[in-house]
Amino acid sequence: MRISILFAAACLSACSCSSTTSPGCTLASDCATGLVCLDGRCTVGTVDTGMLDTGPDVTSDTNQPDVPAIDAGPCREVMAESSVEAVPVDIIITIDNSGSMSEEAAEVRRNINTFAGILGTSGIDYRVVLISSPTGSRGVCVEPPLGTGEPACGSGPDGRLLAIHEGVSSTNALDKALEFYPEYRDFLRFESAKFFVWITDDESRNLTADSFRAALAGLEPMGMFDIQFHNAIVGFYGDAPADWGRSGAGSCSSLARVGTTYMRLANCLGDDGAPIADCMSGRQARVCETDWTPIFESIAEGVLAGVPVQCDFEVPPAPEGMRINVDEVVLEHLSDGMPTSPTMRVGSEADCGVNGWYFDDVEDPTTITLCPDLCRRVQMDPDATLGITLGCFGVVG
Repeated sequence: MRISILFAAACLSACSCSSTTSPGCTLASDCATGLVCLDGRCTVGTVDTGMLDTGPDVTSDTNQPDVPAIDAGPCREVMAESSVEAVPVDIIITIDNSGSMSEEAAEVRRNINTFAGILGTSGIDYRVVLISSPTGSRGVCVEPPLGTGEPACGSGPDGRLLAIHEGVSSTNALDKALEFYPEYRDFLRFESAKFFVWITDDESRNLTADSFRAALAGLEPMGMFDIQFHNAIVGFYGDAPADWGRSGAGSCSSLARVGTTYMRLANCLGDDGAPIADCMSGRQARVCETDWTPIFESIAEGVLAGVPVQCDFEVPPAPEGMRINVDEVVLEHLSDGMPTSPTMRVGSEADCGVNGWYFDDVEDPTTITLCPDLCRRVQMDPDATLGITLGCFGVVG
């Protein structure tokens, strides 16, 4: 998505940005009332009388210190264009191929291209790793366009699918994701957001939520899974953690065992049920549902909502002889040319609010970064324009 950025470098004074000048002055007294002596010319505007040439004690502007002055030059506009783009998305799906999963495998086969289509329509750069047996009623061979269908059951023409033809049992989906990581590591992008989709009617045997997170963190290259989301299509009854295993809290007659580990991963909970700090929750759905179209649509929507977006814009240099006045910078989000909610500058990412943005360095800014909420709204607006007015100081000396 491309966002047009209009940067306007504005003079800071009560007068207009155009200036009236006449040549030939060395002292303020050489100029008519209302004009100041600046760079050897009498200029409309005001200056800091404590710092600049205002009388006979100063004989030349070469003696003036290098300090900012107000209204030291004409306005000018700088046109720039930056991108607001989502980071790539890599999706790792494991499917339980055990004897009780025939209907579930059929739902995956029926919906996986719909799932991919939603992502593709959004413009997100996505890839899918599928760990599953490709054959039989409990296997998944992906049809075009994401896959090739039989007999190869490989990737379609866009190369977005990496199918790892390995059977997954009732209890070892987490183990398989780690065991086959060397086979799909190079297919993943380091900078991508990783979305796991766990599909099983059973529970993990060897790994807990905490031990799996720790194992991911230890994989090379370090940081590969810094951005991770987990989505669970598993067996459970009630939606609240206390009700997952309580049969009276809901209906899920086809589950073998409650998928507590996968639910903890999806809900950012530790093995003790405590929330995990700085963890990003995914989606959950019952494996016993008979129509999985809404499930895959929900997970796709979760991917779109959760993927981080880059919202950094380069601050253009001030016009020659000027420097930016950070206290007079105004950022405006326009939609189809009309102003939206006002924005405000905050100190840093830690201070972000609903309509905030911040500089990388308030003393010498080179980038403007939109806070996550504003970034998301701009990214989702196809008619977005950002107007950024840069206040400027003139520099003398």
